[in-house]
Amino acid sequence: MQRRELLKKLALGAGAVVALPSWANAWSSSKLVSSGVFSSLEQGLLSSIAGTFIPEGKTEPGALGLGVDKFLDRLFADCYTEEDLQKIMEGMTLLNSTAETSYKKPFSECTQAQRESLLIGFSEPSTVDKEWFYDTLKKETIRGYTTSEYVMVNHYDYVMAPGHYDGCVDVVEA
Repeated sequence: MQRRELLKKLALGAGAVVALPSWANAWSSSKLVSSGVFSSLEQGLLSSIAGTFIPEGKTEPGALGLGVDKFLDRLFADCYTEEDLQKIMEGMTLLNSTAETSYKKPFSECTQAQRESLLIGFSEPSTVDKEWFYDTLKKETIRGYTTSEYVMVNHYDYVMAPGHYDGCVDVVEA
């Protein structure tokens, strides 16, 4: 290995070690930036759908309280194909228009019971895209909720680094 290459790698490694703690401390769901794939209307629909699947409880936060709608936005933008994104957008448009015809108001303004009935209508196997839309959003909302930090720590007793080290223990000889 040449000396210049070694020095470049050492400098790059030292820079990463210095930058990593500041990046890791700045991470929070409140600072999660929108993907820009969905319009503001579609983001509102995504929030309403997530809030319908997992509503806020009296003592426990729901999907919106944990930022699952932001998770869904980034997940769909980063991990789904353009074809799947198109199906999601078409499903949201169809859901909103169904709410308009059924209840004379957008999906986001419907009551919890009305939103549930609209979504259940999409779960019935009438067309593949409607059923796929319902199944995908339900599955990903549940995944976003159950893998959130709040649920993992408070309900699954998840510990970031399992085990405990106590360095002040007397060693007993046998």
